[in-house]
Amino acid sequence: MKRRIPNRLFAISPLLFTAALLAACAGDPAIVKCPELTAPAEGAEAFMRIDDTGEVVNVRLNGVRARCEQVGEDGVSMDLSIGLKIKRLGADEYPAGVAQVNVVGLVAEGDRIVSSPPLIRYKAGFRKGQQTMYPVVEHDVTVTAGQRLIISLVPGL
Repeated sequence: MKRRIPNRLFAISPLLFTAALLAACAGDPAIVKCPELTAPAEGAEAFMRIDDTGEVVNVRLNGVRARCEQVGEDGVSMDLSIGLKIKRLGADEYPAGVAQVNVVGLVAEGDRIVSSPPLIRYKAGFRKGQQTMYPVVEHDVTVTAGQRLIISLVPGL
């Protein structure tokens, strides 16, 4: 004989799922709107040299994503994911090598620079025969209300 599942259990299931979902999210930090984040056109592209071979690579910003959380009364912690496109230029063959990419993040308020944290140094390793790569650089910075973050590549030539 078949057993029937009461219909009231199907009506309660969405409520239990929603309650469990809300309970799981209750302990998350306060996500807030991110402050302004800019990248000047002059700093969106730079040229670097590979350490071992000395060949030139072209580095470009390939998108920036930020997740911001409230810190204290007026601080905002920005967890950045900076996408890069690194391409080797004009070589007949591509031996393995390492290119160091320097990214700077400046905190500005109005027209003046408030702070200049140390350079973000990212080392990208090319495999033999590899011409292009798309790495993502992770970086955290804290700004206060009314400030903005400026991201720029620093040329290595």
